[in-house]
Amino acid sequence: FYTLCCDAGYVRRSAIARNITWTTPTTWGDLEITINLSKPEKDPREIAAAKTAQNTSGEKYPACQLCLDNEGYSGRGASSGAGAHPARQNLRIIPIELNQHRWGFQYSPYAYFNEHCIAMNSDHIPMHIDHEALVNLFDFVDRFPHYFIGSNADLPIVGGSILSHDHYQGGRYEFPMMRAEVAEEFELKQFPEVAGAILKWPLSVLRLSSTSREEALKAAEFIITAWRSYTDESVSVYAQTDGEPHNTVTPVVRKLEDGIYEVFLALRCNITSEKHPLGIFHPHAEYHHIKKENIGLIEVMGLAVLPPRLVPELNKVQSVMEQCLANDKKANAVYGQLTTDSTTISHADWARQIYAKLLEQGDGSSKGNASLSSEQLKKYIYDEVGIVFSHVLEDAGVFKWDEEGRAAQHRFLESL
Repeated sequence: FYTLCCDAGYVRRSAIARNITWTTPTTWGDLEITINLSKPEKDPREIAAAKTAQNTSGEKYPACQLCLDNEGYSGRGASSGAGAHPARQNLRIIPIELNQHRWGFQYSPYAYFNEHCIAMNSDHIPMHIDHEALVNLFDFVDRFPHYFIGSNADLPIVGGSILSHDHYQGGRYEFPMMRAEVAEEFELKQFPEVAGAILKWPLSVLRLSSTSREEALKAAEFIITAWRSYTDESVSVYAQTDGEPHNTVTPVVRKLEDGIYEVFLALRCNITSEKHPLGIFHPHAEYHHIKKENIGLIEVMGLAVLPPRLVPELNKVQSVMEQCLANDKKANAVYGQLTTDSTTISHADWARQIYAKLLEQGDGSSKGNASLSSEQLKKYIYDEVGIVFSHVLEDAGVFKWDEEGRAAQHRFLESL
């Protein structure tokens, strides 16, 4: 079926091949980075608005790009009352059953990783993380044990780019999060057959392991329920404010060859503040020049999906740095040149910092790095982009890896 979707041109292999990908070593292990050249950048506020947006034109076919009605759809233009909708004549969906309900299975046209698939609810309903969702995830890995499956969180800011249609993403791939070291083990007395672990990961991720599907599912639901109502003001975690819920999880499930179920629960909180209007646990403003979008399922697992605008912008950053190296200029010269261009001004302060860091690695002058080839400088810049991504993930972690954060995480586990 995957081959069919590729041959039909729905999985855009030629476009995917043009994406720029690399791996950056970090404190958390090797993180994977891709600049996706075929998918536009989305604003977090637009994503939140889309969850509750109503189609008022009367034309509700398809209601969104994840509806099963998309299969074979010829598309509509921007002049349509319902707005533009892409053609999907070459989309193929196979029906599957999850929790005794009809779902659709398709492969992603963007394919961020091997055999990147999507499971879509046959009903156009919003994302939700609850008992039903967990049963769906476990049903999926029982049916497709060679695939992992995960869901974006069901709240704005910490969710993915589509909140309006219930769906999951999976594939034949092992992400960096799945390879993360165990920082600490813990037990859940109510579930003796389940082994718990805190992963050494920038986000706050709990891993549950068990050969018992029933116990693993119950333990996951127990933690999710507890987290939904958990508040710790000392670390800015609030279950709700003015009746609006803030806590949820990004769940991932896989089934290992030895029959062990692994459930990864990334604890999320979408609370905002005056200082961080897009989210306290969202990429902070200093990193928006690289990543402004929500940290969704794929990023949570350690794969950055970055916007295409970065290619020309980083090329300009590299060009300015090359000129400054060749002319023995200091870091402020890099900053000065980049601030004169509207497309690079957002990178200016970061570029000054990484240029100064580059000089420190040499003899303190640009002459010590003048022999760097263009490819070596590009690799240096791209690795620094990867470091920014690691900081973005740290921003999204509700329990930081300092003394205060570790104590807060222990308080939550003790509350269980």
